[in-house]
Amino acid sequence: MRGKKKLQNQVVLYIILGLSISILIAIMTCCEGTIGTSCTDNTKFCAIIKELAPSAVQPALEDCPTSLTICDGDQIELYWKADASLTSNVHITGPGGESFDFPISEGHATVTPRTSGDWKVEFTGGGCTFNKSINVRVIKGEEPYTIVANGNIDIGFFCDINPKSVSRNLIVAAIRSAQCAGVSEYWENWGCKKSNWDGSKPIYFNITSDDGSANFTPLAGRWRFDPSGLGGTYTYSAKSACFLATIRCEKSDIYPTPTPTPWPTRKP
Repeated sequence: MRGKKKLQNQVVLYIILGLSISILIAIMTCCEGTIGTSCTDNTKFCAIIKELAPSAVQPALEDCPTSLTICDGDQIELYWKADASLTSNVHITGPGGESFDFPISEGHATVTPRTSGDWKVEFTGGGCTFNKSINVRVIKGEEPYTIVANGNIDIGFFCDINPKSVSRNLIVAAIRSAQCAGVSEYWENWGCKKSNWDGSKPIYFNITSDDGSANFTPLAGRWRFDPSGLGGTYTYSAKSACFLATIRCEKSDIYPTPTPTPWPTRKP
């Protein structure tokens, strides 16, 4: 009698064990790709002025801005990259209501921003979600632009504005010295040297606390500022110097077809 009862208990135990294993297998099958997934963010998202944009993603990512200033009507190239094993969809939105979806983990697309603001991307897949954004400022008239230069009075103050991030049609109509936020010191008078990105075609002009001419130099390029009139009891020990420029687009025919035209680099 006892042997029969023991056998019955063993049968019940095996049934329970079998059901437990079946349930565990079902759970693992249902949730495949999420259990044990490690979400490591190695995603990238950036943009380059269209005329300087490489045709491949990897070369672009080696020097790719996340903040751009362009003229209304200019095109830019968006670039994105993520781990293909984690990403099954790329969703991109723009500040003007633009919305695009790409089923590829690496690619680029041409867009024509007409509204200033953030372009955002969301990478999803494998139980992971990553978000990145870039800022695009669209210039539609004369607008202020702050140039922040870093350095000291011994070597000068420098600011490099990458032509990949700024439209070549943007010029500086006027410029004046300004006090940097959070910096107690302020110096009014400066000498400025401005050259192209490659150092060519340098021009020189003076800057005061009043709006003055910058010879309509392009905004992009290499800027150097040196304080003038220092000596005696006058000094400037801050590590930054700020200048308020008035910028505008030099072209009047900068309004091509505004429809964004994204396209992937390859098929999924």
